[in-house]
Parts: sequence; C-alpha cells; structure tokens
Amino acid sequence: MTKTVVLISALMSCVAFLSSAQQTPTQRLQQHVYVLSADSLEGRGLGTEGRLKAIRYIENEMRQIGLKPVFGDDFIQEFLYRSGLINVDGKNIVGMIPGIDPVLKNEYIVVGAHYDHLGYTVDGDGNKIVFSGADDNASGVAGILELAKEILSGEEKPKRSLIFVAFDAEESGLIGSSKFLDLDKPFDNNAIKAMFSLDMIGMLSTVKHLDLKGFETLAGSQTYLVAAQIRNNLSVKNTSPNIERRTDTWPFGKLGIPAIHVHTGLKSPYHKPEDNAELLDYDGMAQISLFLSGLLMEMGNAEVLAPISKFDSKKVLYGEAVKFGAHFGMGSSHHRHEKDFYRAFGLFSIEAGFYGKIRLSRKFELAVSTLYDIHGSMVEDGKLRRHSLTIPALVRYNLAIDDDGAFRFFTGVGPYYRHHLKQRMGEDARAVLAPIDFAPNELGVSLQFGFQVNKISLLAEWREAVTDVYDFPADSGIKSRNFRVGVTYDF
Repeated sequence: MTKTVVLISALMSCVAFLSSAQQTPTQRLQQHVYVLSADSLEGRGLGTEGRLKAIRYIENEMRQIGLKPVFGDDFIQEFLYRSGLINVDGKNIVGMIPGIDPVLKNEYIVVGAHYDHLGYTVDGDGNKIVFSGADDNASGVAGILELAKEILSGEEKPKRSLIFVAFDAEESGLIGSSKFLDLDKPFDNNAIKAMFSLDMIGMLSTVKHLDLKGFETLAGSQTYLVAAQIRNNLSVKNTSPNIERRTDTWPFGKLGIPAIHVHTGLKSPYHKPEDNAELLDYDGMAQISLFLSGLLMEMGNAEVLAPISKFDSKKVLYGEAVKFGAHFGMGSSHHRHEKDFYRAFGLFSIEAGFYGKIRLSRKFELAVSTLYDIHGSMVEDGKLRRHSLTIPALVRYNLAIDDDGAFRFFTGVGPYYRHHLKQRMGEDARAVLAPIDFAPNELGVSLQFGFQVNKISLLAEWREAVTDVYDFPADSGIKSRNFRVGVTYDF
C-alpha cells in the first residue's frame, strides 16, 4: 500500500512538472498569481489557513522547479515573533541554485519577495472582504519562482550561488527578512554580495519601465545593466544609490549589503481589496523575469561583486555624512536691558537661508546655517529694524532616534555671529536716543529643539546676544533676544 502511495505521488509530481514545462512564462506567472491571490487564501494574513496554503504552494513549486533546500532537506526557515499580544510562528521559504565555481559558489546573491499580505476583514453584514494582494505581493513571489525556473532551464549556470526566498511578515515590519539575516544558516551574512526584493512588479504596461532602486550601491552597476539589456532589453529607471526602507531591502542595506528594490510602482490598488489578479500585466512580468535572469547571470558570473566604495551601513542608516539644505523661519525679536531696566516690545521677524550638517556620530552632529535675518524691536518712539547676516553654529544631540534614522528628536546649543547689513530707526526715536551708534556686529548663544521626519525638520530656537545693541561710550547693557520657529529641508 505504501509503495502504491509513493508511486502515485511520484506520477502526480511528474505530471505537474510536465504541465509546467509546457506552459509559457506568461502562463506560469499568471497561474502563480491567481493561486496566491485567490479568495480561498484569505489574503495570506496572519493566523489564516490561507497563509498556510500559500506556504505549501510556494514550497512545492520550489521543489518542482528544482531548487535545492538550504536547511538540510527543508525549505522552511522557522522563527518566532510577536504581533501585538500574539506570538506568531513565522516561516520563510528558502531554495538555492548552487554556484558552479569552486570559490565563487561560497558567495551569494539573495532574490526575495514577501508572500504575506493583509488578510481579510468582515463588514457589518458578516461578509468577508479579502485583501487579495495580487500585485502586493503575489506578483513578486511569482517573479522569483519564474526567475529560478528560467535560470535552471538555461544552459548557462551561475558561478555564485543564488538564494531564492519567499519572506514572511513583511507587512508586520520586515520581520521575515530581518530574521533571515539574524538566524543561523549555512553561510554568514558577509558572504551575501547583493540582494533583490521583488515587491509589486505587475504594472509594467502602465508605467512603461522597471525601477531598480538601490542598484547604484553596486560597483560597476551600469556595466551589469547594459549587459543585461543587451541580453533582454527593458526600459529601466531609478537606479539610485538609496536603499528602499519600506520593503525587504532595508534589513540587508542596514548591514552594508547592496540591496535593490525591483518594482513597477504603486499603480495597482495598493493595500485595497481591489488589488486583484485580473489587473496585472503578465506579459510585462514575463519581460521583467527574463531581464532579471540575464542580470543575475551577469552579476553571478562577474569576477568581483562588491558595493561602491562609499557605501556602508552608517550611510544607509543615517544618510550622507555631510548634508545641505534650506531653512525658513519666523518669530519675534526684542531688546532688553540685561537687568530689566528696559525692555522694548517684540517685533515680527523672518529669516531664510541655507545650512550644512556634519554627522559626528549616531548621537551628535554639527549644524551651521547662513541666514538672511530681518528682525528688530518696537519702542514708544518708533521701530528699530535690522537686516542681518546670521550664522548660528550648533552642536546637536539626538534625544531619541528610531532604528532606521527616519525619525529623531534633537536639541542643540552653540554660538551665533550676526553682521548687521542695514540698521534703520525712525527719526523720533533717533531724536530721543541721539547721539547713538549701532553696533555693526553681534555675538550670542543659540538654544534649539526640533524633530525630523525623513528630510523635513521642524525647529524652535532661542537666540540671546551677549554683546550690546548700541555702541554708547559706555556699556549700555541693552541686548538682543530672538525666538524663531522654522522648517528645514535636506537636499
């Protein structure tokens, strides 16, 4: 009886393999997406039977294609993680094409796509509304399966080993890709020379090009790109050296591994129930798969595969060591006697200019601004209005910063120098205060608080002069005081 069951299973596997072999790439991609985005898979959400069906389907496809298991005889990399109050059993599905070079086979290129999605909700009438996730990201999983099949069925074989991973729990915070790197595996992370994340690749006919965000983190990236386009031409844009934070590239990029986000944009109904299989461009997905197979062969057979010289984990996390940007602020200013014998009324003030920042460490940076500053004070006999060049230099300390550096709360303190380009006072006020001379320069101290989200910062800053407003024969004791709220943008 046991032999009969084994024989039947073997025959069914052969039939499935032959059926798959007779399909075109477009048909295979369409089949994968329709299966993975079917309502019966319940949006591949946490805790659903549909998610388990997706895991079994992907594992079986990897086995049928001919990928080798990475963890002994097992394609599954298991891990535990917490989602809210629930402990979840996560599963990455991992297969490999071993490299053929005796040395380079110990270097790896990871090709990944997350298979999880948002699950389903139930409306007021008790109807189940499934978030199918056809483009996000059944399309990417279909892409890695087709890529693996293209390479395994071709005559040319890669010298480096290729790892194909269907990541779990991307929607919960890039957990599957992070666990892939954190947990034990047969090779170290420093043996991973590059990573691709296929995330939403189903809209080529709509956008007319493929994005490879992060591709320029690879040394010689344009050489690989041109060679791949000679093999299978495809319009490619956005090959920037910036790692995408919102997909599985981010955990790799944080380790200094070149990581490329492969996608066709947010043209599908992103994170909506309408993200269904019939909307996708399967011919376009076939073009993408063919192009990427050629690109992988170029990279897999290159003599050296390395990041660009200025690419490192600190740059990925915190950006360039030196940054420039624009600043705009407004607030009030007034003058007062240092012993409060005299205080002028506040006057509306405005400033604008540019700044540079130098990262000193994870916690500290030096920020120097050059601002055109219009300020002054109001007295009973008129206004003192000043046009100045103000240069604050602040050492900033990050009071709080998230892991990827996208948000931070900081404070800063430091000196400022102000050169008055123009100082004007009403005639009545001059008659009262004459004879006076304005001080041409001003020195003081700045105190700043602010928070930054990505490239935009909001600031509150106080400036207190330590030098006098006027050049009387003796020290007048009248100082300038300023308050500003501002917004800055990093270029």
